[in-house]
Amino acid sequence: MYKILLVEDDTWLSDLYKDVLSADPSTTVLVAPSAGDALSTLDSHADIDLILLDMFLPDHNGIEFLHEMASYSDINHLPVIVLSSVYQHDFATSDERWRHYGVVKYLYKPQTKPADLLAAVKKQLSLVGAT
Repeated sequence: MYKILLVEDDTWLSDLYKDVLSADPSTTVLVAPSAGDALSTLDSHADIDLILLDMFLPDHNGIEFLHEMASYSDINHLPVIVLSSVYQHDFATSDERWRHYGVVKYLYKPQTKPADLLAAVKKQLSLVGAT
């Protein structure tokens, strides 16, 4: 059984992503509409396998969330797939820094079909192994 934390404030997108990812009965998707909610969810669910992270959130941006997450030894190892409407290079963050934050894949939302997201998630979960 896999557990994914989807951090997305757009309800339409979070519903779409959750439906696509939850079609696999071995996957549970928890949704957090803000960075604060995501940290609370991580605090109460120690068995998260993967985080899907939007970069523009109502309370903190994705970089701030990643920085905060990196400061906690119990969750700083979790892999992250970023979903953003901004190109990766526009953040002026090096590939090394993304890796430091646990980012294993960066998906540009306007060019990412649900099937592309599903493929990236399945690939990452196959590396993680079932919990």
